[in-house]
Amino acid sequence: MKILKIAAFGLVTLSGNALAESGSDQTAQSIAANNAAAAPQDINSFELSSGFDYSVGKYGAALDTSVKSVPLEGKAQIGRLRLQAALPYVWIKGPGQIVGGVVVGSSNPGEVAERQGVGDLSLATSYRAFDEHGALPMIELGGSVKLPTAKATIGTGQTDYGVNVALYKSVGSKVTLFGSVGYSWLGSPASYKLNNGVTAYGGVNVRPGPAFNLGASVSYREPVATGLQGQTAISPYLTYRFNQHFGMTAYTQVGINDASPRVGAGLRLSVFR
Repeated sequence: MKILKIAAFGLVTLSGNALAESGSDQTAQSIAANNAAAAPQDINSFELSSGFDYSVGKYGAALDTSVKSVPLEGKAQIGRLRLQAALPYVWIKGPGQIVGGVVVGSSNPGEVAERQGVGDLSLATSYRAFDEHGALPMIELGGSVKLPTAKATIGTGQTDYGVNVALYKSVGSKVTLFGSVGYSWLGSPASYKLNNGVTAYGGVNVRPGPAFNLGASVSYREPVATGLQGQTAISPYLTYRFNQHFGMTAYTQVGINDASPRVGAGLRLSVFR
């Protein structure tokens, strides 16, 4: 049996709530907060995004594992329904391997390997079931799937699934509280067993002006293998809308425990239509 050292890693895969529950979720919350900042309306729109993500941590091994990613992301809002997709190109250096959005350490903790390639394809959908009304928050129901498009040295070759419920609540005209609780099912390779588990995140978004948002989120996932810690990270972020058609999001990330990346950061540039 392969010896596992497992921890969260800071690859953002998509700006979305449902996809954030699919496994690759830690820094996704900072990007997903853009949805919290501007609660979905009954309009049709499309967003195409790309950028760069970086994270590094030891994940219980003697040496660091660093992950770089350039993702291509698309999001379509069709009334109350949101459809999302993301496909990253990743570079990994170190003993770790990406497994359902986490890093799995090698049985040889001193092993250093460099590899790169197309990552797994992530698909998600969410539906705004209830609008915010008085003291009641807006509620979205979501589901996601990760398809194994990455090669074996980058991913697991297995399919992952997730479901979630996301809440948004305005506090005055400039502050939005947001959070989500979900469950993810991770496909296990033949050489080791991964555990399904609860996922959650919560945070606050502040909108000082019509084009500018800033905030922070905290995310958690139950341990992906028996005897390991849960994954917890804090992600401060900001978003800026240059005009009707162009915007950006920047974030940083700090892990709370050894099961999370030590640090991470990233940038998104988006085109809206």
